[in-house]
Amino acid sequence: MHLYTRSGDSGETWCFALGEGGKPVRVPKDHPLIEFLGTLDEANSLIGLARSFLSSKGLDARVNGDLKWIQRLLFNVGFTLSSREPKVAEEDLEKLERIADSYYGEPLRRFILPAGSPKVAALHTARTAVRRAERRLVSAVKSGITVDPLVLKIINRASDALFAMAIALARAEGGLEEV
Repeated sequence: MHLYTRSGDSGETWCFALGEGGKPVRVPKDHPLIEFLGTLDEANSLIGLARSFLSSKGLDARVNGDLKWIQRLLFNVGFTLSSREPKVAEEDLEKLERIADSYYGEPLRRFILPAGSPKVAALHTARTAVRRAERRLVSAVKSGITVDPLVLKIINRASDALFAMAIALARAEGGLEEV
């Protein structure tokens, strides 16, 4: 058995969500839903990169735990859209909001540069990938894909939570670079 199947060598892939009666259908790899799922995978990998910069102590440990939960949530979003079976719930959205609120603290009064230590910069990079996934999801919806509005909200809040974590870590390191 090989890792590769060669079935995607023509630029198409199987997609259960777009098929009928539970049967997959072949779609181009640049189909809006496949673009979203690929961008979501990229964002999830970038969250993993951010986690690799965190220590196992204090705020870092707390952020690491929340990031791991977000990674699993993003997998569930992907499963929800690729199988049409809900794997996310309103409770997930509420938890993302609690996470964001717990890290944000004092409201920002100015724009900040997405910079700082490697862990802060990696979180900002992951956040921007989640925002791109959100734009890809909107494109998929505009192309006619039916998406539970909860999924859009979850993706939006996930980027908010990542931003709040980056802010908290930057503040813990001594400050933010304001524009």
